[in-house]
Amino acid sequence: MFNAFLQLLYPKLCFACEDPLFESEEFICTYCRISLARVDYVQNSPWWLRAKFDGLFAYGEVQTFFIFASGGRVQHLMHAIKYKGAEDLGEFLGRWAGQSLKKSHFFKEVDCIIPIPLHAKRLQERTYNQAECIGNGLAKGLELPILPLGLAKFAQTDSLIGQDRTRRFEILKDSFEVLTDVKDKHILIVDDTLTTGATLLAAAEKIKAAGAKEVSFFTLAALK
Repeated sequence: MFNAFLQLLYPKLCFACEDPLFESEEFICTYCRISLARVDYVQNSPWWLRAKFDGLFAYGEVQTFFIFASGGRVQHLMHAIKYKGAEDLGEFLGRWAGQSLKKSHFFKEVDCIIPIPLHAKRLQERTYNQAECIGNGLAKGLELPILPLGLAKFAQTDSLIGQDRTRRFEILKDSFEVLTDVKDKHILIVDDTLTTGATLLAAAEKIKAAGAKEVSFFTLAALK
């Protein structure tokens, strides 16, 4: 009774559309769960996703969960995870994605997950790594181990907004360092949002150079 009263005074809102949630709903409303723009896992990863990496790196598989559109509900979710401290939302969506991927037999050959790290200064400011939150949920959904400290970002980079893929890669290529044994393993690199793919490419180059057998990519959302 008291919880119901609190819900009337301070209703929990859907992170995607900001409508009040019913008591049985968690993080996002049922309508948004059904209608958010998602990738169809019945088929292989879409061509526009593969095109970000084809000819640049010999990856194993690339997949995403949501299709990102500026100003849309997916952007609201990603903004909450990245800037508003919604760590639980990130893990919830990562687990949802992992369960869907597992049912469709994606990443079944992967040995472990490594999230894209934040630089120490950025991590101190934000207090958490959004890619790690998503990776933790994904690991549970896929039933795979995660190495949250497997990769470190030692060089702090300026904002990449407005930079093309080539320039982003040049800025990022020497910013990562592998801190764990990846020799002969199939590594799944996880990040929050995929735009040009430069961050994933820079991390993948380092992981492959450290002896990984294969590298695959997953992001919670991707821009077409």
